[in-house]
Amino acid sequence: MSQGIHLDDLLALLHHDRELFERLCAEGHLDREADRFSHEQAETARVVGTLIHELEVNWEGAEVILRLRSELVATRRQVSELLVLLQQRRDE
Repeated sequence: MSQGIHLDDLLALLHHDRELFERLCAEGHLDREADRFSHEQAETARVVGTLIHELEVNWEGAEVILRLRSELVATRRQVSELLVLLQQRRDE
């Protein structure tokens, strides 16, 4: 079973940007007190690190992208659940 992502590895995903780490904590994306992070949190850090440091997106733009990404994931989950329900009804 996975123990999560260590803080040092998470910071590497953020291009070792402590200020960005603090911003993600302040916005509720990460827990400042944790020394291990979930794979979902690590993926958020990777996306934000890439957007800000490689694609030069500002924080506000990164926030919008994170929100839209979250909505897309939720929508995909709902569609998958609906497909399962439809298949079950077809099989009845």
